Amino acid sequence: MTFRHHLVLFVVVNGALNAINAFAGDGWWAFWPLAIWAMGLGAHYLVYKSRRVDAAWVEERTEDVRSKSYDAAHIDTIAGRTKDKEKQ
Repeated sequence: MTFRHHLVLFVVVNGALNAINAFAGDGWWAFWPLAIWAMGLGAHYLVYKSRRVDAAWVEERTEDVRSKSYDAAHIDTIAGRTKDKEKQ
């Protein structure tokens, strides 16, 4: 299941559960499925984002951080160390 499908299913099912809970008026029992499922959805999101990281994304983020850095020489030193380790 893709993350987007999981998110839509989460919203629809939990919306329905909360609607039923509102009409039943029997405490707020719909919180527990919402909370537990939200943790699972959060884990799915982290896996989804980690799989989308590739070399192009890393380069883009590196350039973004480098452009905002007040100490670009320090970043270049760190980048040089990591490239040296990759060569070994």
